[in-house]
Amino acid sequence: MIRMISALLIVVLGSGLALADEAPISGAVKSVDTVAQTMTIESTAKGKTRQVTVYLKPGARVVKFARSTDPAKPGFVEQVVPLADVKPGWLVSIATKHEGDKEVAELVKVVLER
Repeated sequence: MIRMISALLIVVLGSGLALADEAPISGAVKSVDTVAQTMTIESTAKGKTRQVTVYLKPGARVVKFARSTDPAKPGFVEQVVPLADVKPGWLVSIATKHEGDKEVAELVKVVLER
């Protein structure tokens, strides 16, 4: 019984650490490199500010949400934004994964254009 509880605790705690490692990064865009397919974000978490370079996978999308102009589709619709159009100062949210020592993303969400 004790072994089973110990094994369950290891699985639960281990999966919690893995999920915490892939938390979204949000912050202001500092720079964009379309050739290298990277975006540098200034992120503040737990009172500390850091700059994170995020590598975009081939086929990664940058999206923003805008009100629909189609009466048949009320609400917001997703619009794809070319990476070259992303400007420093824009606020973004990016779900990243670690691949080696890099933060890699498939989707960047524009929260606010400045």
